[in-house]
Amino acid sequence: MRKLAVWWLFASVCCLASVTTVEAQERGKFKKNLSIKPKKSEKENPNFPSQTPVQEPDEEFEQEPSNLRFNNQFEPKKEVNPVVAEDTSTIDEGEPAVVEYIDSVQVGDDWVKIADYYAIWDPHNVDPYGIDPLQFDEVLDLKLYDPGENRYWSAPTVDGKVTSMFGPRWGRWHKGMDLDLETGDPVYAAFDGIVRVSGWDGGGFGRYILLRHYNGLETVYGHLSKALVESGQLIKAGDQIGLGGSTGRSSGSHLHFETRYEGNPFSPTFVYDFPTNSLISDHFILTASVWDYLRGKSVNLSGFKPRYKRTVLHRVRSGETLTSIARRYGLSASTLARKNHLSTRSRIRPGQKLRVH
Repeated sequence: MRKLAVWWLFASVCCLASVTTVEAQERGKFKKNLSIKPKKSEKENPNFPSQTPVQEPDEEFEQEPSNLRFNNQFEPKKEVNPVVAEDTSTIDEGEPAVVEYIDSVQVGDDWVKIADYYAIWDPHNVDPYGIDPLQFDEVLDLKLYDPGENRYWSAPTVDGKVTSMFGPRWGRWHKGMDLDLETGDPVYAAFDGIVRVSGWDGGGFGRYILLRHYNGLETVYGHLSKALVESGQLIKAGDQIGLGGSTGRSSGSHLHFETRYEGNPFSPTFVYDFPTNSLISDHFILTASVWDYLRGKSVNLSGFKPRYKRTVLHRVRSGETLTSIARRYGLSASTLARKNHLSTRSRIRPGQKLRVH
């Protein structure tokens, strides 16, 4: 009888251990099984949350800025947002939901709204829009910069000296402002944006860059000797985008700077005060008046007058050196050499003309 009791107790312990092991194994399988699928009714419900893991903001995201590709062109939502019909078979008389879709791409730590840039995306043409500015009848308040949103502004050149204004010139219309610089001087992005065009126009701009900005404005930088950015590249205000030059239709080194909206140029003096190299305001109210010059009306240059440039040349005399000439005009030898595209070790000859101012 004792043996029978011992045998029964031993069988009970083994059975309990077996059940516990099976349950533990089943729990382990459940924990490791990540392929559990929602019910069919849940998958068909558009309100059922996606099972796709969401990328955390602090995760690294590598992006090749110059190789951005998108399957479609994105149109900004200017009309009433689309009405999406819901499946009301499982809810009580649900009303249609008005939703807005915002497509974004992550570049570094920033999420950029694609529709803000890709309404019409053409990396080859300055004006692909085909919009007549004389039909413009809106009043748009364009925010130029916002430190709270980490969006800033910059002057396109270091000193902002104007050598030619926006307006009629040599029998045709000059659609930008010419800013003084030397070949090789830095050129900076005016506002945050994306490079839409980095190209060449031999009969006009020469080597040039066109930036599209958050607020819909576009800026053009022409006659560059070198472009340092590519189409599709994300740019922050003040980033160096190129080097000054005299390429294309140009008679001397300078930066041809334009401001455009929907492909149509207007005077940069509505936005910038170039004698002080500053912005007029943090907002720009865009109205049809900026294109009054196309109606034969006088151009509003905001009271600014053209600035003229005087060049001072020194004729080298026998026995003079770069150092002695530079000292005479209060310059360093390296500055004098750079003004004349020389090396400090270059030899100068009597009768040679050197630019000193």
